[in-house]
Amino acid sequence: MTKGVGPITLSDNIGLMRLEVRHLELVVAIADCGSMRKAAARLHLTQPAVTTQLKRIEDHLGGTLFLRSADGVKLTPTGQDFVQEARSMLTQLVTLERVTRRNAQCASAPTRLAGIPAHHFGLLAAALKDNVTSRTIKETGTLTALLTTGELDIAVLRRFPGTPLTLPPNVGHRLLTREPLFVGVPEQHPHARQPEIALEALADDKWVMPEPDDSGMNAHFARECAASGFEQRIAHFSSEAHVALTLIRDSGAVCPLYPVGGTPPGVARLPVTGNPLVREVVLAWRTDAPVAEEVDDLCEQVATGYLKLVEESEVYARWWRDGGERFALSP
Repeated sequence: MTKGVGPITLSDNIGLMRLEVRHLELVVAIADCGSMRKAAARLHLTQPAVTTQLKRIEDHLGGTLFLRSADGVKLTPTGQDFVQEARSMLTQLVTLERVTRRNAQCASAPTRLAGIPAHHFGLLAAALKDNVTSRTIKETGTLTALLTTGELDIAVLRRFPGTPLTLPPNVGHRLLTREPLFVGVPEQHPHARQPEIALEALADDKWVMPEPDDSGMNAHFARECAASGFEQRIAHFSSEAHVALTLIRDSGAVCPLYPVGGTPPGVARLPVTGNPLVREVVLAWRTDAPVAEEVDDLCEQVATGYLKLVEESEVYARWWRDGGERFALSP
Protein backbone atom coordinates (compact mmCIF):
# COMPACT_ATOMS: atom_id res chain seq x y z
CA MET A 1 0.00 0.00 0.00
CA THR A 2 1.36 3.43 -0.96
CA LYS A 3 1.90 5.74 1.94
CA GLY A 4 0.40 9.23 1.77
CA VAL A 5 2.59 12.30 1.49
CA GLY A 6 3.20 13.74 4.93
CA PRO A 7 3.34 17.45 5.81
CA ILE A 8 6.30 19.41 4.50
CA THR A 9 8.76 20.33 7.23
CA LEU A 10 11.51 22.91 7.40
CA SER A 11 14.13 20.23 6.73
CA ASP A 12 12.47 19.43 3.39
CA ASN A 13 13.35 22.93 2.16
CA ILE A 14 17.03 22.86 3.07
CA GLY A 15 19.06 23.61 -0.02
CA LEU A 16 16.15 25.25 -1.88
CA MET A 17 16.70 28.88 -2.83
CA ARG A 18 14.19 31.64 -2.32
CA LEU A 19 14.46 35.06 -3.91
CA GLU A 20 15.18 37.82 -1.43
CA VAL A 21 15.53 41.58 -1.62
CA ARG A 22 19.32 41.27 -1.80
CA HIS A 23 19.00 39.11 -4.93
CA LEU A 24 16.84 41.74 -6.62
CA GLU A 25 19.32 44.46 -5.65
CA LEU A 26 22.22 42.41 -7.05
CA VAL A 27 20.60 41.84 -10.45
CA VAL A 28 19.56 45.52 -10.71
CA ALA A 29 23.08 46.63 -9.77
CA ILE A 30 24.59 44.45 -12.51
CA ALA A 31 22.10 45.84 -15.03
CA ASP A 32 22.85 49.44 -13.96
CA CYS A 33 26.64 49.02 -13.97
CA GLY A 34 26.94 46.86 -17.09
CA SER A 35 29.71 44.71 -15.57
CA MET A 36 30.28 42.29 -12.74
CA ARG A 37 33.29 44.23 -11.50
CA LYS A 38 31.49 47.56 -11.17
CA ALA A 39 28.43 45.90 -9.60
CA ALA A 40 30.67 44.19 -7.05
CA ALA A 41 32.22 47.55 -6.13
CA ARG A 42 28.78 49.15 -5.66
CA LEU A 43 27.58 46.27 -3.48
CA HIS A 44 30.84 46.07 -1.52
CA LEU A 45 31.33 42.45 -2.58
CA THR A 46 34.04 40.58 -4.43
CA GLN A 47 33.54 39.91 -8.13
CA PRO A 48 33.59 36.09 -7.64
CA ALA A 49 30.87 36.44 -5.01
CA VAL A 50 28.67 38.42 -7.41
CA THR A 51 29.29 35.90 -10.21
CA THR A 52 28.45 32.96 -7.95
CA GLN A 53 25.29 34.61 -6.63
CA LEU A 54 24.07 35.50 -10.12
CA LYS A 55 24.56 31.91 -11.27
CA ARG A 56 22.49 30.67 -8.33
CA ILE A 57 19.72 33.14 -9.20
CA GLU A 58 19.71 32.13 -12.87
CA ASP A 59 19.69 28.43 -11.96
CA HIS A 60 16.78 29.03 -9.62
CA LEU A 61 14.82 30.95 -12.27
CA GLY A 62 15.70 28.50 -15.04
CA GLY A 63 16.86 31.13 -17.50
CA THR A 64 19.77 33.41 -18.36
CA LEU A 65 19.47 37.03 -17.31
CA PHE A 66 22.70 38.38 -18.81
CA LEU A 67 24.89 37.70 -21.82
CA ARG A 68 28.58 37.94 -20.89
CA SER A 69 31.20 39.43 -23.20
CA ALA A 70 34.64 40.98 -22.95
CA ASP A 71 32.97 44.41 -22.75
CA GLY A 72 30.73 43.47 -19.84
CA VAL A 73 27.19 42.11 -19.61
CA LYS A 74 23.96 42.75 -21.49
CA LEU A 75 20.44 41.88 -20.44
CA THR A 76 18.62 39.11 -22.23
CA PRO A 77 14.88 39.57 -22.95
CA THR A 78 14.19 37.47 -19.84
CA GLY A 79 16.60 39.61 -17.89
CA GLN A 80 14.92 42.82 -19.10
CA ASP A 81 11.55 41.61 -17.81
CA PHE A 82 13.09 40.52 -14.51
CA VAL A 83 14.88 43.83 -13.95
CA GLN A 84 11.73 45.82 -14.75
CA GLU A 85 9.71 43.89 -12.15
CA ALA A 86 12.60 43.96 -9.67
CA ARG A 87 12.84 47.76 -9.89
CA SER A 88 9.10 48.07 -9.30
CA MET A 89 9.25 45.81 -6.24
CA LEU A 90 12.23 47.64 -4.77
CA THR A 91 10.44 50.95 -5.26
CA GLN A 92 7.37 49.56 -3.51
CA LEU A 93 9.51 48.38 -0.62
CA VAL A 94 11.03 51.84 -0.23
CA THR A 95 7.53 53.37 -0.28
CA LEU A 96 6.31 50.80 2.25
CA GLU A 97 9.15 51.61 4.61
CA ARG A 98 8.65 55.38 4.28
CA VAL A 99 4.89 55.20 4.86
CA THR A 100 5.28 52.85 7.81
CA ARG A 101 7.89 55.07 9.43
CA ARG A 102 5.70 58.13 8.93
CA ASN A 103 2.66 56.39 10.40
CA ALA A 104 4.69 55.12 13.33
CA GLN A 105 5.97 58.62 14.01
CA CYS A 106 2.44 60.05 13.79
CA ALA A 107 1.14 57.40 16.17
CA SER A 108 3.81 58.16 18.74
CA ALA A 109 3.84 61.93 18.27
CA PRO A 110 1.89 63.91 20.88
CA THR A 111 -1.41 65.49 19.95
CA ARG A 112 -0.94 69.23 19.48
CA LEU A 113 -3.68 71.10 21.34
CA ALA A 114 -4.35 74.80 21.69
CA GLY A 115 -7.32 76.89 22.64
CA ILE A 116 -8.95 79.53 24.75
CA PRO A 117 -8.28 79.39 28.51
CA ALA A 118 -11.67 77.82 29.24
CA HIS A 119 -12.40 74.88 31.52
CA HIS A 120 -13.12 72.79 28.42
CA PHE A 121 -9.50 73.26 27.39
CA GLY A 122 -8.16 71.82 30.64
CA LEU A 123 -10.65 68.96 30.53
CA LEU A 124 -9.62 68.12 26.97
CA ALA A 125 -5.93 68.16 27.83
CA ALA A 126 -6.64 65.80 30.73
CA ALA A 127 -8.65 63.48 28.46
CA LEU A 128 -5.70 63.27 26.05
CA LYS A 129 -3.59 62.18 29.04
CA ASP A 130 0.19 62.22 28.69
CA ASN A 131 0.41 62.18 24.90
CA VAL A 132 -0.36 65.87 24.39
CA THR A 133 1.33 69.24 24.13
CA SER A 134 -0.83 72.30 24.72
CA ARG A 135 -0.87 76.07 24.82
CA THR A 136 -3.58 78.66 25.40
CA ILE A 137 -4.34 81.07 22.58
CA LYS A 138 -7.27 83.49 22.70
CA GLU A 139 -7.22 84.78 19.12
CA THR A 140 -9.69 82.95 16.89
CA GLY A 141 -7.76 83.87 13.75
CA THR A 142 -4.52 82.43 15.13
CA LEU A 143 -6.17 79.16 16.15
CA THR A 144 -7.87 78.82 12.78
CA ALA A 145 -4.62 79.52 10.92
CA LEU A 146 -2.68 76.94 12.95
CA LEU A 147 -5.36 74.32 12.27
CA THR A 148 -5.30 75.16 8.58
CA THR A 149 -1.53 74.77 8.25
CA GLY A 150 -1.43 71.56 10.28
CA GLU A 151 0.55 73.06 13.16
CA LEU A 152 -2.33 72.07 15.45
CA ASP A 153 -4.30 68.82 15.57
CA ILE A 154 -7.20 69.98 17.76
CA ALA A 155 -8.35 73.23 19.33
CA VAL A 156 -10.97 74.74 21.63
CA LEU A 157 -12.44 77.95 20.20
CA ARG A 158 -15.18 80.38 21.16
CA ARG A 159 -17.93 81.80 18.99
CA PHE A 160 -20.06 84.82 19.89
CA PRO A 161 -23.35 85.73 18.19
CA GLY A 162 -22.77 87.99 15.22
CA THR A 163 -19.22 86.78 14.57
CA PRO A 164 -19.16 83.62 12.44
CA LEU A 165 -16.49 80.98 12.89
CA THR A 166 -15.01 80.10 9.49
CA LEU A 167 -13.05 76.86 9.29
CA PRO A 168 -11.39 75.18 6.28
CA PRO A 169 -12.89 72.00 4.70
CA ASN A 170 -10.30 69.70 6.32
CA VAL A 171 -11.28 70.83 9.84
CA GLY A 172 -14.26 69.30 11.60
CA HIS A 173 -16.02 71.00 14.50
CA ARG A 174 -18.60 70.34 17.19
CA LEU A 175 -20.41 72.48 19.74
CA LEU A 176 -19.35 71.55 23.27
CA THR A 177 -21.43 73.97 25.32
CA ARG A 178 -23.49 77.10 24.88
CA GLU A 179 -22.32 79.00 27.95
CA PRO A 180 -24.30 81.88 29.42
CA LEU A 181 -22.24 84.83 30.61
CA PHE A 182 -23.18 85.93 34.09
CA VAL A 183 -22.25 89.29 35.59
CA GLY A 184 -20.25 90.03 38.68
CA VAL A 185 -21.47 92.89 40.85
CA PRO A 186 -20.20 94.20 44.18
CA GLU A 187 -22.04 92.66 47.11
CA GLN A 188 -23.45 96.09 48.07
CA HIS A 189 -25.08 96.42 44.63
CA PRO A 190 -28.88 96.93 44.90
CA HIS A 191 -29.51 93.71 42.96
CA ALA A 192 -26.73 91.60 44.48
CA ARG A 193 -29.08 89.40 46.54
CA GLN A 194 -31.50 88.68 43.72
CA PRO A 195 -31.45 85.25 41.98
CA GLU A 196 -30.87 86.95 38.62
CA ILE A 197 -30.56 90.42 37.13
CA ALA A 198 -32.06 92.04 34.06
CA LEU A 199 -29.46 93.51 31.73
CA GLU A 200 -31.19 96.90 31.70
CA ALA A 201 -30.74 97.09 35.50
CA LEU A 202 -27.02 97.62 34.81
CA ALA A 203 -27.55 100.67 32.58
CA ASP A 204 -26.05 103.10 35.10
CA ASP A 205 -23.13 100.94 36.19
CA LYS A 206 -19.52 101.25 35.12
CA TRP A 207 -18.21 98.14 33.33
CA VAL A 208 -14.95 96.23 33.27
CA MET A 209 -14.50 94.55 29.87
CA PRO A 210 -11.70 92.49 28.35
CA GLU A 211 -9.52 94.04 25.69
CA PRO A 212 -11.34 93.83 22.33
CA ASP A 213 -10.20 90.97 20.11
CA ASP A 214 -11.35 89.06 17.03
CA SER A 215 -13.79 86.86 18.98
CA GLY A 216 -16.56 89.48 18.77
CA MET A 217 -17.29 89.37 22.50
CA ASN A 218 -17.24 93.13 23.08
CA ALA A 219 -19.35 93.81 20.01
CA HIS A 220 -21.86 91.19 21.19
CA PHE A 221 -22.13 92.91 24.59
CA ALA A 222 -22.54 96.32 23.01
CA ARG A 223 -25.38 95.08 20.79
CA GLU A 224 -27.22 93.38 23.66
CA CYS A 225 -26.90 96.43 25.89
CA ALA A 226 -28.20 98.64 23.07
CA ALA A 227 -31.11 96.22 22.60
CA SER A 228 -31.85 96.67 26.32
CA GLY A 229 -31.96 100.45 25.88
CA PHE A 230 -28.55 101.69 27.03
CA GLU A 231 -24.95 102.13 26.01
CA GLN A 232 -22.30 100.44 28.11
CA ARG A 233 -20.24 102.76 30.27
CA ILE A 234 -16.88 100.98 30.00
CA ALA A 235 -14.48 102.40 32.57
CA HIS A 236 -11.83 99.68 32.58
CA PHE A 237 -10.32 97.19 30.14
CA SER A 238 -8.59 94.11 31.54
CA SER A 239 -8.29 90.52 30.39
CA GLU A 240 -7.00 89.39 33.79
CA ALA A 241 -9.70 87.85 35.98
CA HIS A 242 -8.10 88.83 39.28
CA VAL A 243 -7.88 92.47 38.18
CA ALA A 244 -11.52 92.48 37.11
CA LEU A 245 -12.64 90.94 40.41
CA THR A 246 -10.67 93.53 42.37
CA LEU A 247 -12.29 96.33 40.38
CA ILE A 248 -15.74 94.87 41.08
CA ARG A 249 -15.10 94.61 44.79
CA ASP A 250 -13.20 97.85 45.38
CA SER A 251 -14.47 100.28 42.75
CA GLY A 252 -18.08 99.16 42.42
CA ALA A 253 -17.83 98.24 38.73
CA VAL A 254 -19.66 95.34 37.10
CA CYS A 255 -18.09 92.76 34.83
CA PRO A 256 -19.01 89.73 32.71
CA LEU A 257 -18.11 86.47 34.46
CA TYR A 258 -18.12 82.95 33.11
CA PRO A 259 -20.49 80.75 35.07
CA VAL A 260 -18.09 78.05 36.29
CA GLY A 261 -16.20 78.67 39.48
CA GLY A 262 -16.64 80.07 42.92
CA THR A 263 -17.25 83.70 43.78
CA PRO A 264 -14.70 85.55 45.94
CA PRO A 265 -15.79 87.59 48.98
CA GLY A 266 -17.19 90.98 48.11
CA VAL A 267 -18.55 89.87 44.72
CA ALA A 268 -21.93 88.42 43.72
CA ARG A 269 -22.24 86.33 40.54
CA LEU A 270 -25.65 86.69 38.91
CA PRO A 271 -27.32 85.09 35.87
CA VAL A 272 -28.77 87.58 33.41
CA THR A 273 -32.51 87.33 32.80
CA GLY A 274 -33.22 85.64 29.46
CA ASN A 275 -29.54 84.71 28.90
CA PRO A 276 -28.85 87.42 26.30
CA LEU A 277 -25.08 87.21 26.82
CA VAL A 278 -23.67 83.93 25.58
CA ARG A 279 -20.68 82.26 24.01
CA GLU A 280 -20.45 78.93 22.25
CA VAL A 281 -17.45 76.76 23.08
CA VAL A 282 -16.47 74.80 19.97
CA LEU A 283 -14.13 71.86 19.49
CA ALA A 284 -12.30 71.86 16.14
CA TRP A 285 -9.92 69.23 14.80
CA ARG A 286 -8.08 68.32 11.62
CA THR A 287 -9.89 65.42 9.97
CA ASP A 288 -6.56 63.92 8.81
CA ALA A 289 -5.05 63.87 12.32
CA PRO A 290 -5.03 60.62 14.36
CA VAL A 291 -7.00 62.39 17.11
CA ALA A 292 -9.99 62.67 14.74
CA GLU A 293 -10.84 59.04 15.53
CA GLU A 294 -11.08 59.89 19.24
CA VAL A 295 -13.41 62.89 18.99
CA ASP A 296 -16.56 61.11 20.21
CA ASP A 297 -14.82 59.72 23.28
CA LEU A 298 -13.04 63.02 24.00
CA CYS A 299 -16.30 64.98 23.82
CA GLU A 300 -17.92 62.54 26.21
CA GLN A 301 -15.07 62.90 28.70
CA VAL A 302 -15.15 66.69 28.46
CA ALA A 303 -18.94 66.72 28.97
CA THR A 304 -18.65 64.49 32.04
CA GLY A 305 -15.95 66.68 33.55
CA TYR A 306 -17.87 69.85 32.78
CA LEU A 307 -20.99 68.59 34.56
CA LYS A 308 -18.91 68.05 37.69
CA LEU A 309 -17.74 71.66 37.48
CA VAL A 310 -21.35 72.80 37.12
CA GLU A 311 -22.33 70.99 40.31
CA GLU A 312 -19.40 72.57 42.16
CA SER A 313 -20.52 76.09 41.15
CA GLU A 314 -23.48 77.00 43.36
CA VAL A 315 -25.03 79.73 41.21
CA TYR A 316 -24.41 77.88 37.95
CA ALA A 317 -25.82 74.62 39.35
CA ARG A 318 -29.03 76.38 40.36
CA TRP A 319 -29.30 78.01 36.91
CA TRP A 320 -28.59 74.64 35.26
CA ARG A 321 -31.33 72.83 37.18
CA ASP A 322 -33.85 75.64 36.57
CA GLY A 323 -33.89 75.01 32.81
CA GLY A 324 -30.38 76.12 31.90
CA GLU A 325 -29.25 72.63 30.92
CA ARG A 326 -31.49 72.65 27.87
CA PHE A 327 -30.15 76.05 26.85
CA ALA A 328 -26.53 75.00 27.29
CA LEU A 329 -26.61 71.66 25.53
CA SER A 330 -29.17 72.17 22.73
CA PRO A 331 -27.63 71.98 19.24
